[in-house]
Amino acid sequence: MEQDAPFDSSTSVVTLMAYCRAYSTMSPGAENTLTEVRLMTFFSRHSCWMACMICWANYVYNHQELINYGLQLNGITTQDFHRANNIPTDIARPPSSPWIVVGSVKQRRRRRERKQKRGCRAGLLARLRKQPNKPPLTSIFLANARSFVNKMDEMDLQLAKNFMRDCSVMVITETWLHSAIPDTAVQLTGCTIHRQDRSKDSRKTMGEGLCLYVHNAWCSGSRITHSHCSPDIEVLSVMCRPFYLPRELTVVIVTAVYIPPDASVSSALAHLHCILNKQLQAHPDGIHIIAGDFNQACLRTVLPEFTQYVKCATRGQNTLDHDFQTILAYKPLRKRTRPDIKTFKTWPEGAIEQLQDCFEQTDWDIFAQPDLDVYTQTVLFYITACVDTFSKPKTFDKQGSTDFS
Repeated sequence: MEQDAPFDSSTSVVTLMAYCRAYSTMSPGAENTLTEVRLMTFFSRHSCWMACMICWANYVYNHQELINYGLQLNGITTQDFHRANNIPTDIARPPSSPWIVVGSVKQRRRRRERKQKRGCRAGLLARLRKQPNKPPLTSIFLANARSFVNKMDEMDLQLAKNFMRDCSVMVITETWLHSAIPDTAVQLTGCTIHRQDRSKDSRKTMGEGLCLYVHNAWCSGSRITHSHCSPDIEVLSVMCRPFYLPRELTVVIVTAVYIPPDASVSSALAHLHCILNKQLQAHPDGIHIIAGDFNQACLRTVLPEFTQYVKCATRGQNTLDHDFQTILAYKPLRKRTRPDIKTFKTWPEGAIEQLQDCFEQTDWDIFAQPDLDVYTQTVLFYITACVDTFSKPKTFDKQGSTDFS
């Protein structure tokens, strides 16, 4: 606190205490300087005054010292008190307010102590939780049911969990379904069902059967492209065009496979190889997923370009259920290919007029040739050379542009 004018003779210690009390609520650590201070002590009890001390020095008071000075004198804040002590109205406290108030310092909470974190979380898992039905690649649930009708209650309970509720496709093998069981008996909420039941071609009275569910929030226009049933293999292929799919990927084809334990592995793989080759030729830019119960067979022996994603044992110590896909790790097309570079000509200011003057001053008779093809080629070369002389090439790519003179 810096005071430009000295106190007059009527100022008492009470006035100084009031000023100290008024400025005591300043922020801690602030320093206040009194350049001129006149202290006059009056003793009214003896009706005399003793001394007058005039100090022309710089006194520095910190926040705590001003509070201590204010606490030495405890009084009542009234308007008469303000007038008697010449307290300015801009710093005067309201009547009946406390004599001195010591403000509490509120500490800022650290970031780790905040209940609500600022900003938003990034990363693939956070985006999947926010939009579970828009994954960059298809999420698959594969199960060997062995009589699917008896396990519908368990499936409904599993669908209540986040993992199965958000799966794009669910593949069920060994459903043991037949034509006498309607779709309503095995229908799951929010999914489209595709079935390949056991038929007479399998030469079996029980077992086998395939079922494939497509989540309606992921794709609503799925259709069966191929189905086959024989003693050696059962195949069900479904084509999907999801609502969200990278632009360079055209379709998603999911193929459910079941190869019985007593089947001929070579015959089953040969038939499966023929089906997959037709699909790869028809849709080379699509995602091809082959999932099911292969038992002793392995698709890698006939199609090594497919990648097996099931690494753990699925039945005892053996991995009988496989999930093959053509895509190992998705990478956007703009990152896998180099940018296209295109070059075109630009015409600076006055270039067209210069080109016209060049053509007007050209003696075209010197290009005359008895052969028409030679004459035409010579004139075109001359025109191209003139255009390249007065124009300016400019190269553009996906990442920016570069000028070449």
